[in-house]
Amino acid sequence: MNCLAGKEAFVRRKYYLDLLDKNTDSFRKGAAKNIALLGPRKSGKTSIVKEHLKNAKDIVPVYIDLEKISLNPENFSIEFIGNVVFHYLKKPLKEYKKCLILEHLLKLENELKSKSAFSLIKTVENELLKIKPNQKLLVESAFKFAEALGKESGKKFLIVLDNFENLLDLNNFSQIKDILSIINFKAENVSYIAASSSIKQSLHLLKNFECYEIKNLEKNEAAELIKAIIEKAEQKTIDEVFALSSGQPLVTILISEKYNKIKDVKKAFLIELLQKNNSIYDYCSESFDYYYNRARGQTLLKTILKVVANDELRLTEIAKKIYRSAPVTKSILERLMEVDIIHKKDNKFYFADNVLRLWLKLTSQGYEFDDAPDDKILDEAAKEL
Repeated sequence: MNCLAGKEAFVRRKYYLDLLDKNTDSFRKGAAKNIALLGPRKSGKTSIVKEHLKNAKDIVPVYIDLEKISLNPENFSIEFIGNVVFHYLKKPLKEYKKCLILEHLLKLENELKSKSAFSLIKTVENELLKIKPNQKLLVESAFKFAEALGKESGKKFLIVLDNFENLLDLNNFSQIKDILSIINFKAENVSYIAASSSIKQSLHLLKNFECYEIKNLEKNEAAELIKAIIEKAEQKTIDEVFALSSGQPLVTILISEKYNKIKDVKKAFLIELLQKNNSIYDYCSESFDYYYNRARGQTLLKTILKVVANDELRLTEIAKKIYRSAPVTKSILERLMEVDIIHKKDNKFYFADNVLRLWLKLTSQGYEFDDAPDDKILDEAAKEL
């Protein structure tokens, strides 16, 4: 088995691609449902939806990364419409930047051949000329654009909202109370795919979507992936990689690739985990910032995360360690659970991502390196696993 085959298996790519293909076929026939792919960071959501869009036929695929688009109503309305226009007109990549400029969009009336769609661009222009534009109208116009264009062109638009949770930032503006209520998720010519690492929040909000959660690998799936990377992998090696990766696909791949160089699973893991600029270190650092920023608002967040990284404890035990009352501690833990970094089981609190837990535990103890650590230090760190 080659490495590519293993990587396809690790995200159950065929299952989700078949699911999306089937739904897009239904969309073309007028009976599609909106779909959400939910799962931990780096679980393969983006690669799946991009591959689906690449192969989808007889529709206009529009991929929008909500981490990269502006999320104030004024710029959002222009950039969202610009993305739809760019894909509809099949412009070359060198013209993508132009499509994000209102003055350029206003020159495309003849190419669009849709009076109702172009009138929405004019609506955005008119609002932006005002001292206090109607922010809700700007966003409404953006989301109505693809449907208007679809009705007059006879085309159907499949719009991917990647990193969906960022869309909720638009609720921070006084004229927009609920961004999701502005979007017509039942539009005839537009279907949506949402992808998000914010699992609990998305499940709560996406009532008009069929939600599918991408889980970490089962042991047999991990074994298939490991064997694809480590030639003639022994069962002991497979078991060690699985135990340290917790079935996280990216981490499984990275440990296996590093093992091919140093032939020691624990050392391969620790070097990747603790040496700056290595892939697992970067993954954990970015993940920590992602969860921490979403839960921002309490100065004790980081302290509690360090406590939980070292031990699975009950509420009263955590409260004692941070010198706070149980109600205050409970409130912060609930905030952390809401953003999926902490889970609760049998009245104890623990990290949802064990690799991230180990990273925070070890780096908070000083095991963090600019250069590859020596074997003595790695042996010390290994005792903490």
